[in-house]
Amino acid sequence: MKELKEYKEMISKCSKCGNCQYYCPTFKVSRIEPFVARGRIELVSAALDGRIEEFSDLFMKRMNQCLLCGNCSQFCPPGVEAEKIITAMREECVAQKGVTGVLKNVKDSVAAVGNITGDAPANRMLWLENMAEPLKGLKVNEPAEYAYLAGCVPTLYPSSYSIPQAFVTILSNAGVSFTLLGAEEICCGYPLLMGGMREEAKIAALKNINKLKELGIKKVVTTCPSCYHMWKDYYPELVETDEPIEVVHASVLLQELTNKNELQFNEKKLVVTYHDPCDLGRKSGIFDAPREILTSIPGVELREMKFNRLSAMCCGGGGNLEMNDAELSSQVAQERIKQAINTGATILVTSCQQCKRTLQNAARQMRARIKIMELNEMVKENLRN
Repeated sequence: MKELKEYKEMISKCSKCGNCQYYCPTFKVSRIEPFVARGRIELVSAALDGRIEEFSDLFMKRMNQCLLCGNCSQFCPPGVEAEKIITAMREECVAQKGVTGVLKNVKDSVAAVGNITGDAPANRMLWLENMAEPLKGLKVNEPAEYAYLAGCVPTLYPSSYSIPQAFVTILSNAGVSFTLLGAEEICCGYPLLMGGMREEAKIAALKNINKLKELGIKKVVTTCPSCYHMWKDYYPELVETDEPIEVVHASVLLQELTNKNELQFNEKKLVVTYHDPCDLGRKSGIFDAPREILTSIPGVELREMKFNRLSAMCCGGGGNLEMNDAELSSQVAQERIKQAINTGATILVTSCQQCKRTLQNAARQMRARIKIMELNEMVKENLRN
């Protein structure tokens, strides 16, 4: 437990004030102590002190029911970073007990075929083959200014195909030089890292970096906030390289194109609200770009939810929670949908494919009359031809 012991001082700073209860999405829907940072930290402390069995099935289940959203840490008076403590404990659980359940399937799939679903690598191109209006001249595994890394969910879940389809259409129309990696793109490793599998995540990172070196590409653009966060904040920690790769999130690139008048929009009277993905907003500091893009569409009125920007509530799909506890994930997502409905918006826009999936599923279960869109879909739909 070497890494965990390094957090012992931070653990001791928890004053048990309960401030985290107000911000924790899983506590909001459960109202029980093991589902909030204070309770989880006490469990870790008890495990370190030998007061409880640290690797019991129930203990590991509780560690895996955290979204790792970081909301509690932003507003913790003594500055305890609960998500870092929980992630370290997940690593220790894996070291002691191995990987089990759905996460073992994910680990094995990434090792065997480079993605989280177990699909054949060639299936990563199905979203492109299914475009209603095929684009001519798209590069695949060729030198370009940017490598567009679409991620596992957008390329392998048919309900998310529209996200990379929209983004490549926008880039092509704006004349941006980019290449796809196609069947040779592999998982960024973020689900592995958040699942306590640091070594496996490091292997994925090394493969991705080496692939870009082969193509001579030094810039990455991605529509996935988790891929962005992983490449920007964790790759430098996992893999030493003398040739740093610049990582750009799609929303920032779209903002630049909009400011240069490369993207122009039709007027449309719409009331929208925006959901900040945890990995893009709280963890990466990108709050303004998506909002500026939305408000640059003539006629769009942006209404903020009560919890927004730094305090934005997780969609329920973070921290591998959807894989570990689908019911809890759904409850969190439904709470977020209620917050969106309270704004009076007819469209909820987000900049993340996972957020879109979980929120869309929740809206369907609730029979809520609100449309869920990803930012690139919104941009493409309102582009002036």
